[in-house]
Parts: sequence; C-alpha cells; structure tokens
Amino acid sequence: ELGTQLTRTLTEHADVMSGSSLGLADVKGRARSIRRRRTATAVAGVAAAVAVIVPTVSLATHTSGKPEPAPVTQTPSPTQTATADNGHQPKPGVLDVSDLPTGDAPALDYVEGRTFHLDDGSTGEVRSRYTPHAFVEMEDGSRVWLTTHQGSAYIELQNSDGGFDAPVPSGSYDLAVNPAHSIAAWISPAGQVWVYEGRASEPRTWGAPVNGTEWRLGAVSGTTCSLACTVYVNASDAQGHRQVWEVTDAGTRQARDGGYLVLNDESEAGLSIGLTEIKDFSTCSKLLGSGEFQGFETCENQLQSFSPDGQLILALPGYFDGAGPGGIAMYSLDDTKLFERSSTEHVQSYFNDLNTAWEDDTHVLAPTFQDGKWALVRVASDGSMEYAVPPAPGPYEDNPFILPTGGGLPSGA
Repeated sequence: ELGTQLTRTLTEHADVMSGSSLGLADVKGRARSIRRRRTATAVAGVAAAVAVIVPTVSLATHTSGKPEPAPVTQTPSPTQTATADNGHQPKPGVLDVSDLPTGDAPALDYVEGRTFHLDDGSTGEVRSRYTPHAFVEMEDGSRVWLTTHQGSAYIELQNSDGGFDAPVPSGSYDLAVNPAHSIAAWISPAGQVWVYEGRASEPRTWGAPVNGTEWRLGAVSGTTCSLACTVYVNASDAQGHRQVWEVTDAGTRQARDGGYLVLNDESEAGLSIGLTEIKDFSTCSKLLGSGEFQGFETCENQLQSFSPDGQLILALPGYFDGAGPGGIAMYSLDDTKLFERSSTEHVQSYFNDLNTAWEDDTHVLAPTFQDGKWALVRVASDGSMEYAVPPAPGPYEDNPFILPTGGGLPSGA
C-alpha cells in the first residue's frame, strides 16, 4: 500500500513539474496574467515539494448535503479594493496562500455573512428569510437563493425588483444553472426537479421524480425549456450505487452517454465532464468528446467545471479528505495540464470546492483556508495566485464566502 502510494505521489508531482512548463508555453498567447495587475507574475522553475500524505475519500463532499453554516451577522462594509503589490508567489506545485500579493476585488457578486458585495464595489443586505447558502444570478436580474434553517434547505426566489418569495423546501444543498443563466434548477425533498426561467412568473416541475437518494444537481442544458432543456441529477440507489438521471419534459430516465457515475458539468458546446470510476483512494474522470474531438480520461484529477468560454477545465485532486481539496489544477481541452498546486506536509491548506467559481475565462475564485484564516484567492490559468479578498481569521468549518453557482452572468447579458 505504501509503495503504491509513494509511486502515485511521485508520479503526480512529476506531472506537476512537466505540467507547469507545458502550461506556460500553452497559455502564453491566451491566458491573461493576474487580471489588471501592473506587473505580470508567472510560475518560475520546476522544483516541487513532495510529501506523502495518505488521504481518505469523502464522497459526501461531492454528493450530499452540508450542515447548515452558523449564522453570521456583519455590518456592511466597502468591498476590498486593489492595493500596492506585496507578497510573493509560492513554489511551483505548492498551494501556499499564506503571503500572496493583493489584487483587484472580485469581478463577481458575492456574499459574506448577510452582506451582498456587488462587482461595482457597492454593498447591500441579503434579505432572505433564512441563512444564505448558495445563489444563482439570472440573466433577467432575478436570483435564486438556497438558504438553510435548523438543518433543512430551502429555495427563496428573489425577483428583479429585489422582493423575495416565501421559502419552499429543497431536497439538496445545491443549485444548477445553464451557461446562459436563463434556466435555474433545484430538486424537492420528493426528488422532483423544478426549473425556473427568469422571465417566467413562476417555477414549474420538470419530468418525473428522480429515484434514489443523496441527490446532487449536475448540468443544465438548453436556453429555454419552452423549446427543450435537460437537467441532470446525480443520485444513489438503496445499495449506494451511483447513477446520473436525465430529466426532460418527456420524462426522467437514466443517462447512458459517457458512462458517468457523476456528471459534473456540460459546456455550451455540448462537451461534458464527470466521474467514471470511484474507489476508496482514487477516482477517474472523463471529458466526453463530440464528432472528431476525442476527449480524454484521467485518474490523476477530478474534472470539475468548464470555464465560461468552454476552453479550460477546473480540476480537483483525484482524492481528498472531508475538509476539502488540498489541491487545484487546470486542463485545456487537449489534455494538457496547465498547472497543479497541492498542499504539502508543511503547508496545510485547502479550499471550498462546492463554492468555487470561474471569474472569467482564465481565472477562478476559491475560498481558501490556511493557518486559521480564510481568504478569497484568485487563481490564474498559469498557476499564479493573488488575494481578491485578503485573509481574515475564522473557523475552518465555516467558509465566510458565497460565490454565485455557475459564476457570473455571461458577457453581454
């Protein structure tokens, strides 16, 4: 077991080193360096710290609900703005966020406690009845909120003029939205999928109830359900076997394409990513190709989500413990690993994978915990990092940041 683990770890870090070099060449002409910085920062060298950590998989992190976060009361304050350059980049391959430069404030709306931070720098109060847990921004200006109260999850719709509808129970602790942000979806405690199209007056049921338990929403495809849309739901049966369900106006059936056990995302071009193998100490993922595009498979990382333009893929470690992933990577569609960063024996850091969002086509925002502090970290496709919101003390189990599910609105929306 130890020999196998050591071989796997050394192989992964060899991939990190080659991936860093390849990534710089591959993204040179496409990925912007840290956004709106006066001086670009690139990954330098190929030295990596190798640490053997025997982790355990906690698939509940990916497939089931989370406990209700403790309510936070916070006085509205100005959004963080960019400061003079400081800090430094950690060693290539290492996820060390202890002393990063501070960059611009997030270009996405986000929530901290009950304070809503808009991308223009203004703030307001989230007036949902219950504690905010997740939200989706719709192209018409409305929002769908998932809130929590006494251990249960609820859906609260906020119309474009700011008013909230009464909470209705949710059967999972997540939301889903299509790339155009014109269709949001959730699931009821009875397994019934609901869809909401921002310009419609009321949400409606979609398909038949989904069999199984531990529902987690996958992708939403289509631009309007009046023509055609599909909601993918990940579920487990009574024996714990995992299955993806395809929910349309024609009904609900098992999804067979790709052989996925868990479907994570689908791009606007119709490419999909998900898990095809789940074991005690490893997982395997697939990018399903289309036409002449072959796609690829990997057992090194979990392919998690597409960038807004569908050209990059955010990836997590192949396995990690229940606190959250201690590593982050990005791939291009041709199976090139642009970079990978991981925590080590001496640098213990992790980020909240369920609340990470693409800020633009080449940057991800990740709530990250290290040394007793939470920070909102911006990660570029060349592996360079900076603070979008600087570190502040907080308990490891209580991520203070809520980023929009599916990221911000698409350009032009």
